Amino acid sequence: MILSTNRESNEYEKIREQAHIEKVWADIEAALPKYWSLFLERDSSNDGTAKLAAHFGSPPPKHSRPAPGAAFVAPIQQYEHTAAKYREFFDPCAMEEFADDPNSFKAHLRREVPVIAGTLNQRRPELQAWQRDFHAARGKDLLEVFSNVLDFRDEWATRQPESVYAQHDAPSDFALDPLDEDEGMTLTNVIGMGIKSIVLFHLDARIFPQRARSDLYGLYFLSGMKSYGLSSGSSEFLMINDREPAANGSFIMEHNFWYPYGLYSTYAMRLFRWMDAQVRAAGGGLDPHVRYVFVSHFLSSVCSQHVEHMRIMRAHDRFEVPA
Repeated sequence: MILSTNRESNEYEKIREQAHIEKVWADIEAALPKYWSLFLERDSSNDGTAKLAAHFGSPPPKHSRPAPGAAFVAPIQQYEHTAAKYREFFDPCAMEEFADDPNSFKAHLRREVPVIAGTLNQRRPELQAWQRDFHAARGKDLLEVFSNVLDFRDEWATRQPESVYAQHDAPSDFALDPLDEDEGMTLTNVIGMGIKSIVLFHLDARIFPQRARSDLYGLYFLSGMKSYGLSSGSSEFLMINDREPAANGSFIMEHNFWYPYGLYSTYAMRLFRWMDAQVRAAGGGLDPHVRYVFVSHFLSSVCSQHVEHMRIMRAHDRFEVPA
């Protein structure tokens, strides 16, 4: 989509249409075998496969070819290490204490929550506006937004036992629109769906996918970089910044930071099912309790196959390989 016109067309309505979703998914599904093979070749290793025993239905087969699950050993370990920081910070008791001192909440947020601390510490030029707006934000407003997000999470999660959640297959099934649309769960130019999804993902990767840059770029490449007839002639997974050209005059092809979370969840769930089927065919299975760790790591691997594309998309001088 194009930054200056993305709200002036009906593109967000179109990408939610079931017929459109099926066209996009058909292309993604057709591309998956190639990227899965490349993923296993690059990331799989026999080392440490026993550590995934709790996440697989049976031990990996003993032969020379690496088991598919081996590629996820390190990402799961890293996720569990990082998630502990989010869970400690956003613990209900801790949030109650912050209610008495919102400024303390902001001070601790900037130091202890990785997505906030990491973004504040980066020196990339495109982050300067966000950093300035975060510094100007009131602790009271930050606390209110995150408290509302956590309240939504608590209520919504009660309706998502695995037997129900595993059947979701359309944006309406996920019913996550309030996270995108409720003004009480957004702080303009400071706390959007990207940060919210990263926080929720680290609190519960069973039901909340991460919707960050590499995740949307991954879907862009899997879908063949197509526009699917959008009036802007661009991909729904991108937001082309035509307002602030890079130093070399190029437009930055950023990820679509307004991409609907329920729609993204639909594609992420379908990816998990496809990946799980591949691992089950090899004698194992992926643990749904960390389902979106698998998805996010795989999408990052897809991006690694398109480094040159990303250099061009990021206009070289503002390029950074996604983690």
